[in-house]
Amino acid sequence: MAAHKEFRRFAASYGRYNLIQARVARALVSKIDRPYPVLVDLGCGSGGLFRAYEQPFMKYWAVDAAPEMLALHPSDPRVEKVVGNFNDASLFETLERLDFDLLISSSALQWSEDLDWTLGQIASLKRPAAMTIFTSGTFASLRKVTGTPSPIRSARETIEALRRHFDAEIDLLRYRLFFKDALSMLRYIKRSGVSGGAGLLGYREIKRIVETYPFPWLEFEVVRALALNHR
Repeated sequence: MAAHKEFRRFAASYGRYNLIQARVARALVSKIDRPYPVLVDLGCGSGGLFRAYEQPFMKYWAVDAAPEMLALHPSDPRVEKVVGNFNDASLFETLERLDFDLLISSSALQWSEDLDWTLGQIASLKRPAAMTIFTSGTFASLRKVTGTPSPIRSARETIEALRRHFDAEIDLLRYRLFFKDALSMLRYIKRSGVSGGAGLLGYREIKRIVETYPFPWLEFEVVRALALNHR
């Protein structure tokens, strides 16, 4: 999948450009109001959720498809790093055998090849879950200027998929990130992993952005879902 290749390509610089992902991780963990002894972090990346998580725990399974990202995840005696792809049924067979208390996932599941299937697999584990998922409202103004479609699902599609599988508390988060100029913005898009390698930055699009993009910011839209009542 293009997103995984993009994260591998820019893993070394990801920590300097994941400002929004860090804010989204904090917004997710702020809603987890009690300890869960054993956690699974699905699509953990370089450890944004691990850094943001403030509740005590005993074990933390950090799962990601990109070994280069896992190498950047903080090491800790309580952390077990696992290379695993949430598009692959074998990962969920592994997770089913784990005795864990909470599944968390932030800024990752928008890259699921089949979100309905992935959410169904998560729900089948019958554990509490807390997730944030980017939607097509991310970069909406920029994509309008460039005439490029979003590679990820709309908020409506995402929420409908979540409601098919979870009795969850769901809300929509919106952010803006400001830049000093268009080139700084383009550099952020390329190196943050937010575009997922979706081909946003062709030569014509870059030229059009530099010449015509009217805003000093990018917008981001995220669905937050809390299904904490299992088991």
